[in-house]
Amino acid sequence: MGRSSCARALLALTVSLAGLVGVGAPGAASAQAAPADDRVPVNVIVVHTSNGKGGVDPRARELDAKLKKQLRYKSMRVIQEERVDLRVDQVGTVLLPDGRKVRMRPMHKNDRGVLMAVDVEGAVKLDARAPNHHKVVIGAGEFEDGNLAVSIEPDYDE
Repeated sequence: MGRSSCARALLALTVSLAGLVGVGAPGAASAQAAPADDRVPVNVIVVHTSNGKGGVDPRARELDAKLKKQLRYKSMRVIQEERVDLRVDQVGTVLLPDGRKVRMRPMHKNDRGVLMAVDVEGAVKLDARAPNHHKVVIGAGEFEDGNLAVSIEPDYDE
């Protein structure tokens, strides 16, 4: 699979995974009132997938389990891990290894999870609802000899 077809496959995966967690416009959020605690810590993992040797980084096993049935790659390595402590309507930014930015903004938090706007500079913009402790994986385009993917996981006390 060539680079551009890998990138298209990763983007298709992003769309399909986002569909599983409920993509919607900001107005599509439930009408329930936001909880008093609007704190939304988010765990962000950036991985590099390629057809090169190297296997799967032990820190990426959970992501590999989600992606290996939908994408073809031989190696997956974690490039960076960050915890971004946000509040509803606060924008957080993570810098990718190629200099582009991932911006995320929790728009709404309730018992079904967090509706979050995500913008991967130059790749994709989407709104996705992620239940607490569930990963949303987003394709972030080509990098070196493969592709980048970003996992975003709300991780707050309930």
